[in-house]
Amino acid sequence: MPLLRKLSTLLAAACLPLWVSAQTPANAPAAAPAAAPAASARKVALLLPPQSGPLARAVEAVREGVSVAQAAAGQPIEIHSIDVDEQPQALMRALRTARERGAEVVIGPLLRPQVNAVLKSDPGVPLITLSLPDGDAEAPTDVLAFGLGIETEARWLAQAAVTEAASTPTAPGVSPSAAQTAAGAARFVILVGEGPLARRTAAALQSELQAAGERATAINLAAGYDALQQLADRLFKLAPRAIFLALDAREAAMIRPRLAHDAALYATSQVNAGGAEGALLMPELEGIRFVDTPWLVEPDHPAVMAYARPAQPLSAELNRLYALGIDAFRLALEWANGWREFSVDGVTGALRVDRARGVRVERTPAFAVFRDGKVQRWDTPPGERPAR
Repeated sequence: MPLLRKLSTLLAAACLPLWVSAQTPANAPAAAPAAAPAASARKVALLLPPQSGPLARAVEAVREGVSVAQAAAGQPIEIHSIDVDEQPQALMRALRTARERGAEVVIGPLLRPQVNAVLKSDPGVPLITLSLPDGDAEAPTDVLAFGLGIETEARWLAQAAVTEAASTPTAPGVSPSAAQTAAGAARFVILVGEGPLARRTAAALQSELQAAGERATAINLAAGYDALQQLADRLFKLAPRAIFLALDAREAAMIRPRLAHDAALYATSQVNAGGAEGALLMPELEGIRFVDTPWLVEPDHPAVMAYARPAQPLSAELNRLYALGIDAFRLALEWANGWREFSVDGVTGALRVDRARGVRVERTPAFAVFRDGKVQRWDTPPGERPAR
């Protein structure tokens, strides 16, 4: 009998497996097979301003959102937080530290000047920003620009208003006047509040309406009874098809009683204050259509329901940053996998990446309306979100 066959027969007779070592005593228990090595954790670097500065609450909201998404990811992931102050050299040092720690992808920075700097440099690692740059300059191929820019909301609002105006023969509650029917008359009015955010919103609305072949009359909002009365008279004469409110929630609540009850009104997420203040203002904002994150206006959205809410109540602004952290983490994992074109059903909106077309993540927000003291969904005509 060949030696190997004979050895096998002897071991089988002794009820011992063939793989037992010759040094293992016959009466010793067989060693268990070695466990498969644990999968190594993926490494993500998170670049944020120091939590001790003026942005501490905003930074913490983003950080918590990233942590919630990490917990829900279902895979081992290490997050290395790296502070990035406003010094010009701090960003490059942080990126070098991220590479030295073996980060597969970087989330950040948050501040717009630093995002602009990233687009002019080579991070040397896939990176997702947390703000949008000032322009669409040529960017490194491993960078994606993601953020909650008010300009994006203004673009969707303008498109929705133009579509709705085209589908409605006569604007609700408005009778065309001689001024309205005159050649070249503006069909839209933009009420502009105080502050740089209001001006940015108004400029974005003007730009998008012009691209759609429309004109808009911009009116700077002034406080006081006489100013508000003059505004009401002027709007009556202009008889616009729609009015855009480049205003925050308090300003919109102040001006709403001066506008026709059934006027077509549009606003950005700034009109949704959220929390106790938002609940108090909602009856004053009746009929205003606006855009916001699904995180705030669609609590039954499947993507929203998949993530834990903040441990402590947050303002609407901080809730949006919390949602930003969740979606930035989800985008980062896809980006680290090497995908150049993909979609994410996000808590900040429907997200679309096509790096061949541009550096920015296109975000389609949720559409809502204040009705009967509540936030309700607004189905934009013809029943779906407008296409770009």
